[in-house]
Amino acid sequence: MEKKKPNIVLYTLLMIFLFVIITEGIIWGYGGSLLYTSITNFPQGDLVISEAVLAIMVLIVMLIFKNSYVFTQKKEKLGTSLYYGLFYLIGAGFYTIMSGVIAGGLFSGPLTIVNLVIGCLLVGICEEFLCRGWLLNEFLERFGDTKKGIWYSIIISGIIFGLMHLGNIFTVHQGVITTIMQVINAMGSGILFGLIYYKTKNIWSVIILHGLWDFSVFLGDVAPVTVATEYFSTISILSLIFTILIVLSQLINIIPYLKDINAKPKKGVIAYLAILSFFLYMFFSIFIGNLTTKYGETYKYDSIKLKNYAVTRDNYEEYTMRFNEFENYSFTLSQNKHHNLVLTNNNTEYAIEIECEDLRDYLIIEQKDYFILSYIDYTDSRNYFLKYIYLPKKELSNEDSYLNNIKNNLKKYLIPTSGELLVLSDYDNNISYVSSYDVDSGYYVLVSEDNVSILNRD
Repeated sequence: MEKKKPNIVLYTLLMIFLFVIITEGIIWGYGGSLLYTSITNFPQGDLVISEAVLAIMVLIVMLIFKNSYVFTQKKEKLGTSLYYGLFYLIGAGFYTIMSGVIAGGLFSGPLTIVNLVIGCLLVGICEEFLCRGWLLNEFLERFGDTKKGIWYSIIISGIIFGLMHLGNIFTVHQGVITTIMQVINAMGSGILFGLIYYKTKNIWSVIILHGLWDFSVFLGDVAPVTVATEYFSTISILSLIFTILIVLSQLINIIPYLKDINAKPKKGVIAYLAILSFFLYMFFSIFIGNLTTKYGETYKYDSIKLKNYAVTRDNYEEYTMRFNEFENYSFTLSQNKHHNLVLTNNNTEYAIEIECEDLRDYLIIEQKDYFILSYIDYTDSRNYFLKYIYLPKKELSNEDSYLNNIKNNLKKYLIPTSGELLVLSDYDNNISYVSSYDVDSGYYVLVSEDNVSILNRD
């Protein structure tokens, strides 16, 4: 008598529970310090460490559930299997040329590229073993090998793959609209990857396709930063609509299998649909880009080169500006319970509140003739803004209007994905900058009085 399969819902919940427990154990028991070190020292190092932890966890869970057959199972050879994913091969080639060669991502330094290659391969291993190797096979066993059962399995596992990306709202503080767009896009990719895996039973083919696609896209993150465009919520609905169109353009590749899931179309048909779908994919992607350019303000960065410099981190809950000349001046910058900034004149006790959407960090540094007050604010549309003001010492005042003028004259500059504010000391010119490190590209963002510049870490 055949053993009855456990309920798929309970089975999935059990897997997720083990997934979380093992992940937390690895990260906090051993990976935490490595993760922090890689983030602060190596571009894309965080991707390598975090995905390595997740890949180990996925392999452990698959062994627990006795899914090791996935590692060696092959219905089609690797070359044939990859051809089913020609859409992704074309896309990866295109993005590698655009982001890697033209934009310069491939020339961002050997360590960055090696970390990116390893990280993207681990992303493929982790997500494909989890969603295709484990989840899709579990659905196939329960829904059966009928046409309806196979499509149910592919579509549901693809939807779950997309929903997994909702976690980016909490893990990387990604904006809600941006995350929804990513979830929709990932659902389309999950369905197509699921079809390729079902047709070939070659897990390594979808791992390679997934890794190549991510690598070509992430090359844009490590390319030299010259401009950044602000995203506005006014384009969110249009962006969602065109994201759905982008997904539908990917799914053109499943047309030959709608009537017969086991069909083997000619290579010419696969190539024609791959080219057509990628053309439509790019058309809709460019349209979203044009919307962004039309409605979003573009910020340009100067390039700066420094030879002798050091980076330090001042991590205080409050910062104080003090200066005594003809009059005593003392101001304190701190954060209140509403996560807004408060600037207080310690002599008069007059204070102002600087409202923030999502305050990430704040800092005051002192130079010979001035102070620099700065903070990073994050918007729901995934915009990081560095807001700052230079405060000459000779213009300090105890008048209440002085604090209001500071609030009203803060400069705002869009910066790349940012963590914390740093102090970068230029020893050659005896000057310090307010700086922020972009983990993705390995570049420092430097604040000067009139603009924001980019320093290539290499």
